[in-house]
Amino acid sequence: MKLGLFGGGFKPFTTGHFAKLARAIEDSDTVYLFYGLQERTPPKMGKRGKPLKSQQKFRTIGRSGRLYTPEVSREIFNIYEGAIERELKTVEVESTIGSTPMRRIFEIVEEFAKNPDLYEKVTIYGAEDTIRNYLRKISYFGNLIETGKVQLGAIAPESANDYLDEERLMDIIAQSEESSITALRSYYPNTSQEDLERMQRIRGTEVRDIASTEEGIEEAKRFLPPFLNDDEKGEVIDLLLGRGSSPMTENHLRYFIQGIIRG
Repeated sequence: MKLGLFGGGFKPFTTGHFAKLARAIEDSDTVYLFYGLQERTPPKMGKRGKPLKSQQKFRTIGRSGRLYTPEVSREIFNIYEGAIERELKTVEVESTIGSTPMRRIFEIVEEFAKNPDLYEKVTIYGAEDTIRNYLRKISYFGNLIETGKVQLGAIAPESANDYLDEERLMDIIAQSEESSITALRSYYPNTSQEDLERMQRIRGTEVRDIASTEEGIEEAKRFLPPFLNDDEKGEVIDLLLGRGSSPMTENHLRYFIQGIIRG
């Protein structure tokens, strides 16, 4: 069995992330999608029993003052999880509360190293920074990369040494990005190349910015993945707009912390 591994923080999961997932689906019999969810940590207290100024940081949602809190992240994940289970039969999605997507991927690789007969091949998908993060721990993979049993990115190297050659590495990354656009096309057959490239490049920060106002609703929906139906995309946008549940602003977070302190 060929196994694909893809993980990230996904705040939220966009068409840019989906482009890589689409390529993983093409290449693999099964894909494990590890979806990072941030936990809310208790405030650190100073000597006088007051919370320290440096508190847990959350991503902002445009200039709205709203925050992409663990609660919002969880609600959005629940929408994605149900849609993936319905629409993407070869994808198994797992939230990584208490761990990280990278840690979970290393656990899979560690199990594979102990039992090489588990899979024919394991491919780890991700953007350039993700691939480079794994390369920093290349020794962790043992001989799995040298034997071609583990691959980093969608494009197979001619040899494991290609990962250590900057010019060849950049070529592999560029080819992987191009292949993800091609994979995306199968889900958007009538979309222009220019628009596909834009959909492939979009990141969570941009989608949060676009979706932070009523005027950006329809454009933001365009950058949410195709496994969501229109109602589900609307639910995600509502959460980003602060409709439905109530994302915490900085003030709300401050009151929340004060409430914990007072008991």
